[in-house]
Amino acid sequence: MYQIEVKALLVKAKFHAKEGWNVCVHVDPMEKAKGGSHPNGKREAAQHSLDVLEKAGASIRAHPMYGRIDIVAEKPGEPCYFIEVEADSSRQREQGMYSALGQLLVAMNDSNRRYALAVPDTPEWNAQVTKIPQRVLDLLKLEIFLVSEHGVRMKASQLSKTA
Repeated sequence: MYQIEVKALLVKAKFHAKEGWNVCVHVDPMEKAKGGSHPNGKREAAQHSLDVLEKAGASIRAHPMYGRIDIVAEKPGEPCYFIEVEADSSRQREQGMYSALGQLLVAMNDSNRRYALAVPDTPEWNAQVTKIPQRVLDLLKLEIFLVSEHGVRMKASQLSKTA
């Protein structure tokens, strides 16, 4: 699953405009399969995901105030979400996860916001996010979204806290 597909499925399932969410999704050219070489079908998957994001009411751009965070989701009466997204790419999953965590850490300047990492709901990505100790997730108030075509769920150890 590509990063743009994770973004589209997450926004469609949890942050849809019809539920009152205002969402900015940053999409870089590589996610759209522009420039460089890309696997067959990536361009079509990217276009489909852009269509899903558009139908969900998302703005495809950097947030005017917060910049190039993968997803900024705002809704009146709710905390603002800053979400970094990782998915399958040419780099190792571990490197992708560390990069996303670093981006979130430097953005954590407001205790009223909610911060999250979103990854595909696969055994490989589950193994990566399980490396983050629950104590660290609790201290940082960091949520993990596991995303698939079947929906979005939270990392298992978080389920009891949100239920």
